[in-house]
Amino acid sequence: MKQFSFYEYLPKRYAETSGRVSQVRNLIYRFKDGDKAASLHVAGLVSNLLWRWYGTRCTDYTVVCVPSSSRGEYRRRFCYFSAVVASRCREANAMPFVDIIGKRDALHRTANHIVCEDNYFVNLSSDFFKGRKVIVFDDLITTGATAERFAARLAEAGAEVVGAIFI
Repeated sequence: MKQFSFYEYLPKRYAETSGRVSQVRNLIYRFKDGDKAASLHVAGLVSNLLWRWYGTRCTDYTVVCVPSSSRGEYRRRFCYFSAVVASRCREANAMPFVDIIGKRDALHRTANHIVCEDNYFVNLSSDFFKGRKVIVFDDLITTGATAERFAARLAEAGAEVVGAIFI
């Protein structure tokens, strides 16, 4: 799967090495918090990239955000971003076709992030995704495993996953 990242992200457990590291962290944290200015900035980066990659064929692709820990978190983090990207790229907005049921709870937060998914399920609309070319979006990439697992779920729903984009 083709992957693209706008910035190199250095987790907080590592000391800042420059002002740029702090700027990138702050952008990502603001985006995760649903800050509209950060969402608008990232939506601009993503939509401009898609227009450069695909030109007028941009409308043939759909950006799908990797699910968060809950429906509320997913909507808070990605709703505005998704609407802006869909509008600017004249593509279908996938947000209404990804539903999160329950909540994915973190058992503890360390370098080895462990989660409990006993009461968590992501429902994807096969009617919407079948035959659709999709690009997975997530705010940051550590190992890529989350995006790859979600890409596999999208493929099961009938989508053709062509790549992934990260802040």
